[in-house]
Amino acid sequence: MNTCIIAPPRRRLRPPAWLAIPLLLAGCSTLDPAGDINRAASLTMSRVGPDAAAVWQQPVDQPSTAWNGMSPLTADAALIVSLQNEPELRMLLAEIAQRRVDLVQSELLPNPTVGFGVGIATDGLSGAPAIVQGLQALTWLWTRPDRIAIAEAGLQQSILAAASGAVDLTAKIATDHARVLAAQELASLDEQNLAITEQTLDIVGRRLDVGEAAELDLDRAELDMQSARTAVIASIRALEQAKLTLLLDMGWPSHDTGWTAAEPVGAMPPRDGRDDALCELAVLQRLDLAAAQATVERELAGLALAGTKRLPEVRFTFGWQRNFMDRKAVMPGASLTIPIFDDGGPAIARASATLEAARLAWLDLANHVQYSVRDAGSKWRQASEESRVTALQLLPAVERAVSRSRAAYAEGVVDLTVLLLAQERHIAAQRTMVAQRLSEAESLIELRRAVGGTFEHVEDGIAASTTEREDAS
Repeated sequence: MNTCIIAPPRRRLRPPAWLAIPLLLAGCSTLDPAGDINRAASLTMSRVGPDAAAVWQQPVDQPSTAWNGMSPLTADAALIVSLQNEPELRMLLAEIAQRRVDLVQSELLPNPTVGFGVGIATDGLSGAPAIVQGLQALTWLWTRPDRIAIAEAGLQQSILAAASGAVDLTAKIATDHARVLAAQELASLDEQNLAITEQTLDIVGRRLDVGEAAELDLDRAELDMQSARTAVIASIRALEQAKLTLLLDMGWPSHDTGWTAAEPVGAMPPRDGRDDALCELAVLQRLDLAAAQATVERELAGLALAGTKRLPEVRFTFGWQRNFMDRKAVMPGASLTIPIFDDGGPAIARASATLEAARLAWLDLANHVQYSVRDAGSKWRQASEESRVTALQLLPAVERAVSRSRAAYAEGVVDLTVLLLAQERHIAAQRTMVAQRLSEAESLIELRRAVGGTFEHVEDGIAASTTEREDAS
């Protein structure tokens, strides 16, 4: 029996923060997020193909040059356009830059406070006091490692979220493109059906002229033709609406729809379609699952930071003073905020609850990952089997029935009802074939997204980092 199990993350024991104090002043991170964005691009490219790093260097508010807007649109070209011009994805990249700033900020020593004061004598005596005092907080020394850990986990989460967003966008574009292709095929079928009904009306008209058909037959043939004409109008508008949806997801909602979609190469099915094998791929490759794990790590660091509230807050002071008698003195000192009334308990309890919520969110996502993999796999297998039966058995049968009915009607062997029924069954079978192929494509695209964007195993360190975190538990 195939099983599909994703184990929950375990809490990682953090070393005491004071062990890292000798390394605190070893240089700061850069504010430039280019390396982080390139990391997100690398994760994206290993799953969906296009060089996202090069695409993301192009401005989002300028149309992509990957497609001229008129030539047949392939799924790959639509994806490249969307990677550049889709605003929601670029928002995720902007969040990476924000998290990079948070990391740099977490490494900086708090600015010192300097105070000045000059006294003015009110008793008429000469001389005036002067005071210069500086204050520097030292609590930063033992809270810095946890603040950095929070910022690093947040940055990792944003990198993974951006790459996961690109994978989701790829699946959306591929699905939209497949729907445009299906709508094009349905529009073509409806036009062919209209031509057939016109031919049938012509045949009935000629038979009526020679007295071999009744007026009622002509009325029924004309009614069938008008229904076919209405179906053409509906299919044309359905195609237009499918194109508009694709253009929106590409970031080109104002572009016209006078183009056609080109047939894609097609997604290759997985080598191993068993549920356990597919779930194993998802564990190793799902970026949103890794992002949820990074959120757990961030909240774990937040719990460690909350624990430092049990320690006194320490401030170092240094002052210089001159009194009325012109005597000068230096005054080194320190101040302590003793945690008596607020011992850090509420902050620790809140951080613990937040950590548990993050862990449960990971578990909920893992459950949905297992379901989505198995559900998409089941739907893909169903659609694949149904389309095979329709293509190999149903369509040939109804095509033979139409051919024989047309010949029999022309010879006067059967009445018009038999021919019209055969033609209706033929168009219905063709529509079923298109719907089943679309369902097969959609479920295969969803299955590919559910396992992480590709059916090929990706060596990008995501699985290794997750394993290391579990081993450190």
